[in-house]
Amino acid sequence: MYQKCFNHLVSIYVGGGLVIFHRVKNIAINKIVLFLLIFAPVNSGLFLFSNNTCVSAANDYETPILLAGKEDIILYKKDIIISTDDLKNIKKNVKNNKMPLSEKKTAFNIGMIDEYLKEGKNYELRNHLSEFFLNKKIPEKQHEIKALLDKLNSELIFSAKPSEDAVLYTVQAGETLSRIAKQFNTNYELIMRINKKPDSRLNIGEKLKILKGKTKILISKSEFTLTVLLNDRYVKQYRIGTGKNDKTPEGTFEVKNKMKNPTWYSPYGGVYSYGDEKNILGTRWIGFKEKENLVGFGIHGTTMPETIGTASSDGCIRMKNSDVEEVFDFVTTDTGIIIQR
Repeated sequence: MYQKCFNHLVSIYVGGGLVIFHRVKNIAINKIVLFLLIFAPVNSGLFLFSNNTCVSAANDYETPILLAGKEDIILYKKDIIISTDDLKNIKKNVKNNKMPLSEKKTAFNIGMIDEYLKEGKNYELRNHLSEFFLNKKIPEKQHEIKALLDKLNSELIFSAKPSEDAVLYTVQAGETLSRIAKQFNTNYELIMRINKKPDSRLNIGEKLKILKGKTKILISKSEFTLTVLLNDRYVKQYRIGTGKNDKTPEGTFEVKNKMKNPTWYSPYGGVYSYGDEKNILGTRWIGFKEKENLVGFGIHGTTMPETIGTASSDGCIRMKNSDVEEVFDFVTTDTGIIIQR
C-alpha cells in the first residue's frame, strides 16, 4: 500500500495540488510526505493520505470535498508562506556560498613562520605577527615576535624596496619633496628617510617609495613603550620615560604642532632656547592639542637619556633624541595618540 500511495503522491507532487494526509506509523513515509509538502508547488487538486488509502479529489482547493480527522493536516496554496521561488533562491545562495576545500584559508599560527618566509609572504607574515604582538596572544614570545617584526619592517617600511605598505611615485618636472609629501599627507623627512636620500634634491623620473595610510601612536605607561602603527599595524616600538607621580595623562590625544630644536618654556618659570644647558627637550617637540585641564603635554627628546625607562618627567613623554627624530618624521598634525596605563 505504501508503495502505491508513494507513487500516487509523486504524481500529485509533479502535477501540483492540495495534499491532505493522516499520520502513519511508517516514519520514512511521513518524512517523504512532509518533504514534498514543503518543497512541492501546490496549484491544483486535492490529495488524501491516510492509514490505509490514497485518494485524489477534485481540483477545487478553496473547499475540500474530503473531511479530515483530528490528526490530519490540510494545506491549501493560499496558506503556503514560502514560495518555490524563495526556496530556489535559498538553494542557489547556499550553493554559491560553498567554498572549495582548496580555497579555504588555514588560520595562521606561530609555527607557520618558516613557511611564510620561504614563500616570500613577508607582508602577510608581518600583518599576522603584528596582530599577535599588539594583542599579546603569546606573551612568552613577545620578544622574539618583536625581533622578527623589526627585521621584516626594515625592508617593508624602512627601505626603498617596493612593498604593499607604499606606492612607488615617479617624480615629475618642477616637483619638490614638500609638494609631493603634502599630496600624500606625509612628511618630506619621512620620504627622505625611507629612500635614504642625503638631501632634498630630486631628479625627473626618480622613483620614490611613499608610505600610504594612517599613522597612529600607542603609548604604554606601565611598559614604558611608544609604538608607531601604520594602518593599525606594527611599525616600530621605542623605549620612553613618563611622568613622575603618575603625572602623564591617559586617554586619546591628537598632535597639535611639531618643532625641531624647540625652545623650552619651563613650568617653573624661565624660557630656554635650544642649546641652552637648561633646555631638557632635546632635538624634537611633538605637542598635543589641549584638553580640559591638560595643557602643555607632548612628546620630546631629552638631554638626560638615562631617565628613559623611568617615571621622572613632569608629565611629558621622553625619548632618546635619535628615537624621537624618527617618530617626528612619521607623525603629522592630527595624528592620533593613545596613552594607556
